[in-house]
Amino acid sequence: MFKKNRPMDCKEFTRLTPAWLKEELTGKKAYEFLEHMESCNECREELHIQFLVTEGTARLLNASGFNLDEELALKVENYQKKLKHDHRMNMIIYWMEAFALAAIVFILILVFVLKK
Repeated sequence: MFKKNRPMDCKEFTRLTPAWLKEELTGKKAYEFLEHMESCNECREELHIQFLVTEGTARLLNASGFNLDEELALKVENYQKKLKHDHRMNMIIYWMEAFALAAIVFILILVFVLKK
């Protein structure tokens, strides 16, 4: 999906967890975050704990019911879908730009040839 420079380490994952939980993490970093979560049991557990603490506390204060395990799984799934959608849209835009550039070059060549 994205070019890989270096895999995310646990320290960076932990630092980015609050941003991910607030849905502020996007693009390549969000993709790397989810990729690391899928490959690292310790970080997946840390994310689970932080999600339970932040969401559980908010829900207790609001006195609303919840199943946080299912909600975290759904949040991860939705984030993955959003990243795939964003990637597809970026690819569509990229190809449209490439097509437009090719059309401009073609038109310039035609104009140059017709002037002779």
